[in-house]
Order: sequence, then C-alpha cells, then structure tokens
Amino acid sequence: MNEEQRKALEKQQMEIIKKAALLKFMTKAARERLNRVRMVKPHIAEQIENAILQAIQVGQIKGEITEAQLIDILNELTQKKKFRILRR
Repeated sequence: MNEEQRKALEKQQMEIIKKAALLKFMTKAARERLNRVRMVKPHIAEQIENAILQAIQVGQIKGEITEAQLIDILNELTQKKKFRILRR
C-alpha cells in the first residue's frame, strides 16, 4: 500500500468515526438541519461538525444536540464581527 492509499484510507476511517459520533450525539431534526446547511454552505457544515466533535471530546456535550442547539452553534459560527471606523 502506497502513501496515497494509506492517507485515503485514514481519511475514510476518520469520516466514518465522525459520522458515527454525530449520529450518536444529534437528534434526527438536528442532523436534517445540518444536512440542509451542508447543501447550501458545505464549509460552514464542516465547521459545525468540527465544533461539535471538539465539544464531545472535551466533554461539554452530555446528551443529544437538538435542532435549537444546532441553530445556536450555527449562529455563533456565522456571526459577523462588526466594527466602526472612527474619523478624527
């Protein structure tokens, strides 16, 4: 097995682990919402998945993530930083 095949296999295994963790810690409605986000903005869906997986690893998430909690996570990640330019 060459280096490319090994990396592809590792990536595939990580995706399987990620999907299993998300299935375990998300309600059906939350998974459906995440899939709809993925259809429109795949990079944001990836950020949400990573945030959820990180929270799972740290132990912040005990039960299942509901759709409302997923919306809160989505709002936090997509919140634009506002700034003002002061002229002197």
